[in-house]
Amino acid sequence: MSESVEWSNLPEELVDVIAGRLFSKVELLRVRSICKTWRSASSIHKRFPKRHNRNRVRVLAPYINTTKPSLLSPAAFFRVFLSSCRSKGWLIKTQDVSETRKRLLCPLSRVPIHSSHRTLDLLDYTVSEIHQSYDLYKYHVNPNKSMSYYFARVVLKDNYVFGVNYYKEIWWCNNEESNNNNNNVWTRVSDEETKYFSDIIVHKGQIYALDLKGAIWWISLSELSIFQYGPSTPIDDYEVDDCKDKRLIEYCGELCIIMELSIGFKVYKMDMELVKWVEVKSLGENAFVMATDSCFSVVARDYYGCLENAIYFTEKKYVNDVKVFKLGDGSVTKLVESSSESCFLMFYPPFV
Repeated sequence: MSESVEWSNLPEELVDVIAGRLFSKVELLRVRSICKTWRSASSIHKRFPKRHNRNRVRVLAPYINTTKPSLLSPAAFFRVFLSSCRSKGWLIKTQDVSETRKRLLCPLSRVPIHSSHRTLDLLDYTVSEIHQSYDLYKYHVNPNKSMSYYFARVVLKDNYVFGVNYYKEIWWCNNEESNNNNNNVWTRVSDEETKYFSDIIVHKGQIYALDLKGAIWWISLSELSIFQYGPSTPIDDYEVDDCKDKRLIEYCGELCIIMELSIGFKVYKMDMELVKWVEVKSLGENAFVMATDSCFSVVARDYYGCLENAIYFTEKKYVNDVKVFKLGDGSVTKLVESSSESCFLMFYPPFV
């Protein structure tokens, strides 16, 4: 039988390799808190260059008809759970205020949460990043006074920022800070037949957009042009005027469309053999989270109170107004007050 080895006696080179495979800065802090040897072997400054690159606030070129720079503001979604009970957790959303401080946001919007200022002990809780979102702000000397440009969705891919603005137009900007003002300007993306879109997403390394008719388009990064990727979503005549919004989401590795109607939602996925959209009647053990700046799916059993086969959403961008739609019976429940049996308990961790 091999002899046991004290963790603190591991070679620094091996600790460095372990630290390099971690996913987030929070996990690195937990590793560095194990002992002095591990803390000295895993410097916090040289870790996660890719994550730091996508998580930092970026100064971009002035948005159209403005003179001041614009700011790309990232936010991150985390699953937080007790280290002693990993089966259930909570969903939180944060925004970096500085290198060492984070601001809590309402998970379905960007409304700041005025927390109790309690300290989150990382020895008691485990924090894992599960999703990333972005928004575009007007530059202000005081970051707390920066105002949003009200983009429907903003995505980051390599050195490019793409966004669907308030007028349903897609604009892009090269965010490489070494660029000069001549090639770092906001440029519109459109096709002769289709000029307006409702959403945009990065899926499997590619950028896709959803037009107002429910058709998906692919954006070529090499040409910075847009091409239709698939047919329009089958919408009944009575649903055309009834559709309030259309969103893109990754679900089970596939690209899906969520249609928000006046009453309820419909979900579609592409049948690759028939090359047509088919309605998804059930999400199984999953739930969709439709935030104002992003959409993603979660496994319901991983979160306290989270309902299976349901869509969590908000209709107000700057108010904490959370609702849940159940695909099974078509009913909607609105957040009134959290309780031990509430289906919204996932949004209320005990340290907030």
